[in-house]
Amino acid sequence: MTAIPTSVSGRAPEAVSSSNEEEPRVPLRLTVARGRLGLELYEPVSLGPLELPELQLSFRGLSFPLDLSGGVPVFRHRRGELERLVLATSVERLRAWIEPRIRAAIGALARPLDLWPITDGLGVGIVRAGSVLAFDLLWAPTGSDVRLVVSRARGVGLTSPALGESLRILDSVFGKLSTRRGRLYRVSALGQRLGRIVLPSVGARAPAAEQVVVSTLAWEHTEAKILLDSTLTPPAVSAVIGRALEAAIHTERADDALASGEIEPARSGYMAALEAAPRARELVLLIAEIDARIAGRREAALGLLSETLPAVAAGAVGAELLAATGDHEGARAAYSAVVRDETYAPLAALLAVESLRFEPDAQQRRLTLDAAVARAPNLPEARWARFRARAERGDIDGALADAQHLEAAAVGSRARHYCCVTAAGDILAAGFERAAGRLFERALRYVPDDAKATLGLGRAFLAAREGLRALPLLERARELAASGAGELVGEIDFELARLSAEVLSDLPQAIARLRQVTTACSLVVEARVLEAQYRLKLGDIVGTSVAYARARELVELGHRSRNPAQWLRLAGRFESEVRRDPNAAERHLAQALRLEPQSAELAEAYRDVAARVAARRQAAELSPVTDSSVPPTSL
Repeated sequence: MTAIPTSVSGRAPEAVSSSNEEEPRVPLRLTVARGRLGLELYEPVSLGPLELPELQLSFRGLSFPLDLSGGVPVFRHRRGELERLVLATSVERLRAWIEPRIRAAIGALARPLDLWPITDGLGVGIVRAGSVLAFDLLWAPTGSDVRLVVSRARGVGLTSPALGESLRILDSVFGKLSTRRGRLYRVSALGQRLGRIVLPSVGARAPAAEQVVVSTLAWEHTEAKILLDSTLTPPAVSAVIGRALEAAIHTERADDALASGEIEPARSGYMAALEAAPRARELVLLIAEIDARIAGRREAALGLLSETLPAVAAGAVGAELLAATGDHEGARAAYSAVVRDETYAPLAALLAVESLRFEPDAQQRRLTLDAAVARAPNLPEARWARFRARAERGDIDGALADAQHLEAAAVGSRARHYCCVTAAGDILAAGFERAAGRLFERALRYVPDDAKATLGLGRAFLAAREGLRALPLLERARELAASGAGELVGEIDFELARLSAEVLSDLPQAIARLRQVTTACSLVVEARVLEAQYRLKLGDIVGTSVAYARARELVELGHRSRNPAQWLRLAGRFESEVRRDPNAAERHLAQALRLEPQSAELAEAYRDVAARVAARRQAAELSPVTDSSVPPTSL
């Protein structure tokens, strides 16, 4: 290549323009390349995530000698032929271009988009709250076209099969830049398209580019280069790309259905493809992934899977199918294998957390959580799981260390406030009220007028037997939550009732507070039980019976309660021994026995009360009844 010195700035001669004004500066210069006069870029041009450091085109049909005195402006309006084009990009440039499009399509991400080089393309990792999706995007050029194939789609915590979610996300990223058939995206005539975009923007006519061939993708660390050249021969594809292309051809219609959310047509398509290619691993895994979400199909899905490969080698899908059939040991082995082999750290860590559902050994659970956090230190799900495990077993120092890490990793005052409030609530539930109080105080530094954090700090003081310090906090929380949700208001009223009874010794006021707790609050059953206990202390026997009855009715309607069988037994004893009403006692004990049918103590108490009810009924039947409205029978 020989560069011909010309006026780079492009001053037009009189033969071209009668004006003496300079034309716009363009980064082009005349050159001789491959025996013909042409143009080339002399500085890079940026195009979205791509940079074009090198571009050459040639002019056919020119005869020498040529008058080059007019410089670039004389030739840039001639239609040339693209000879060479170099594209450069990097992981960071691709991330900056792709991530906003993904966020616009699916909403906020829990962490920045992850991209990493792989031998045949690009690895993609997307982390959302409670879910991780990863897939490979393979680069498969063919002549002047580029094909991008989605491969190895996998995830955890997803609402639909990973391949379908991957395709929907990529559709939003590529938009009209490509066409999709199944899992294969095609960019036709890449050189021609780039020429039409780049050269007119720098003042030259778009070249013909039918003869250029696209090269493979070459990575150097996180930098990538692609060559388009008229002298290249079509590159050979790797075995990985070859298999992916074959799979894409046979599953095109099924993949299209899956991308559209049409699960059953997609499954039918995959089954048809499986008939043509029996025991194809990927097809079997896709069918199993679909059927694993439907309870009635799991046994059959496991059978289909086992015909092709061991279920323990089928990753998270195999683990879920094994667990659904009761094989928890097999599920643990499957999770262990997929966590070990997974290259994307957040996915491996979340899979490790999921595996804890089937791990009974406490020591192994601790080791698994430590490994998950070490693998992905900034994945909130893994860190929260270890935090809660540490808090439950009383490792307060370890739990606080995880809480501090979560707070530091959170972005923004609201996110840090949430971390502090959530961690403080768990630590308070574990019985460490002093540490919980400090975390609630930190939460209030971020959001001073938050009713939930104020309530939590008040609860911490109550647990620490500092009720007089808790009182103004609970009253302040009640003011802040007055216009809020019924759940939070009910919780505050419940705590104010406890404080009135235990600190102020004002049972009537405590009962009045408890009566304000409605069914909008999850503590409504506890409120009715506590009301019954306070009324009994006041000697209100009838009110106690009514409060217990209301609590039992709420349980019968499905409201949750802590240790319901315990207080139902107390209610039964109250009705039996205080009110002498075995019928009411039987209702309470019958409900308690439904909740704990294996309790011998409850069964004995119920039999005793039921016998008394039966004796009363029998005595009533034997008692003569006189009804004056019925005339005596004449003999």
